[in-house]
Amino acid sequence: MELKTMTDWLSVGTDIKIEELRHYLDTLKKELESMADDFDKKVEAEAKQIEDDRERDEFYEWKSDEYWDYKETFPRIFLNSFHASTYALLESEIYSIARRLGKKQLFDVSDLGGKDYLKIASFYINKITGVNPQRFASWQRIEDGRTLRNNIVHSNGILTKTHEIDVARQHNLVKETNIDVTSGRSILHLSITYDFCKSFVSTLADFFHELYREMKNGDYL
Repeated sequence: MELKTMTDWLSVGTDIKIEELRHYLDTLKKELESMADDFDKKVEAEAKQIEDDRERDEFYEWKSDEYWDYKETFPRIFLNSFHASTYALLESEIYSIARRLGKKQLFDVSDLGGKDYLKIASFYINKITGVNPQRFASWQRIEDGRTLRNNIVHSNGILTKTHEIDVARQHNLVKETNIDVTSGRSILHLSITYDFCKSFVSTLADFFHELYREMKNGDYL
């Protein structure tokens, strides 16, 4: 790709950051799997040294919490955190584009106020250029990603709101665990998967490719 314009350079910069996320996701996935495999081998090696069946069963029971940490808890925490980081990159990059447009107009985007950087940036980009990111094919999935990210950040992955539960179920990301003593109901956890993370990173790539293409066509940056 020949880099002729500022938009080209900015697009490549965003692509590099997205590729870094992909590499990080795959690297950490392999590392977690390796750690879980090493744990299994260590437990089995120690269990073989226990001749009494009852003592061996008690040993397995004693190690069960660690087992579930490696198999479920650690991957869930990592993948939930990864999704939050991916969404943070989305906010940062689109807000950066809006600020660059603002400088050309001698306007500070932060003067618009509010904490929803994605909506603020997309509103401003649309106002200045006529390019509406909310009409992109990837927008609905980004909206879903925001809902899931907000749940992670504000509720630590505990699903209680109807809309959040619906979005999580739509993407097969709900896990029922334990029973709430007060209500007697199962506690619903958001459990982001590797496949969802990988797909959402691709959604970001598609979104920014379309946005930068529109920016270049209008020579806005």
